[in-house]
Amino acid sequence: MARYPSQHGNTPFLWMFACAVVIGVGASSGCTTGTSRGDVASASGANKRPKRPSGILELHLLTMPVALNLDGAPGPDGVAVKLFANVGNATKPAPIRSGEIEILLFDGLLTDKNVPTLKPAHTWTFTAKELKGFETQAMVGTGYQLTLRWGSFKPKNDRVTVIARHPIGDGRYLYSTPGVISCSP
Repeated sequence: MARYPSQHGNTPFLWMFACAVVIGVGASSGCTTGTSRGDVASASGANKRPKRPSGILELHLLTMPVALNLDGAPGPDGVAVKLFANVGNATKPAPIRSGEIEILLFDGLLTDKNVPTLKPAHTWTFTAKELKGFETQAMVGTGYQLTLRWGSFKPKNDRVTVIARHPIGDGRYLYSTPGVISCSP
């Protein structure tokens, strides 16, 4: 009888993988971005995508449902996310080879409409070169698995919101859809 290794060690990211598979088949509610602020597709040019130096056209951020306790002291102090990017003409998420990505952490719930006006509680910035160390391969394409500590930040709310963004020039950003993470035990 064949024995298969236990996958329980990967349990936290199994649900992320399931979400990634859903993205790959087109049911992407809550995981994808549209156009960035200022990039509006016209009806006649709906299939045209804007040119960007990095080639990144969409960001997909998948979040764990709960914050993590990474230091062993009482209370959460970090989050785990998976990041995927649609780059150039690739049909599935592809590696990010230029530019930078920022992961923003906000205390409480927010909508994608008020993101540009709020100051994040914590920001992590990764260059394309730094992201390479977090690169993973999935059936849907290339992604980045990040476990992020938020340092001295202490949530005042029972939830935090995490968003990925990519600078596209002239003070504009391409945003992912916000991911809400519970901080309650």
